[in-house]
Amino acid sequence: MSKLYFCLVLLTAFYFAQSHVQRREVQNEKVVLSNLTPKQLDDLERKVYEECAVKLNVDKGYVEKYFRNDTGVPDDVGFKKITGCYGEKMGYVSGTKPNWERLRESYEVYYKDNKEDLETALKIVDECQKIPLDNLDGNEVNYTLAKCTKEGYLKSGLEW
Repeated sequence: MSKLYFCLVLLTAFYFAQSHVQRREVQNEKVVLSNLTPKQLDDLERKVYEECAVKLNVDKGYVEKYFRNDTGVPDDVGFKKITGCYGEKMGYVSGTKPNWERLRESYEVYYKDNKEDLETALKIVDECQKIPLDNLDGNEVNYTLAKCTKEGYLKSGLEW
């Protein structure tokens, strides 16, 4: 009887572990960016930033400040956590590894009707890709990319 009980416990544990893995995979499915309009992508990105702020219990004022054209990138641990959550949810970064192709795809959505601005935005990605990200945690990687991107936009004259 104890062998049967042991087998049932193992099967039950395996079942729950497997169902947890499957649920996690569904949660991490990424939106196909090329199916979105620029406005839909902008709305989605803002929504994800705000959801991350709420989830992490961080002041949403950081998000509002980040999206303004007249401010820099907030240099705060709370905002860095938000960028980490955002990068993962959007599929722009996985752990500490940027998904450069997905970042480029987002700019192709934003600038599909403006080839000149698209080229400028893609050059910003190329410049950000040169930044060494070794030994940074996920939040720092995402923050570094957010800062590089915004500073590149403002420097090049693209509207943030």
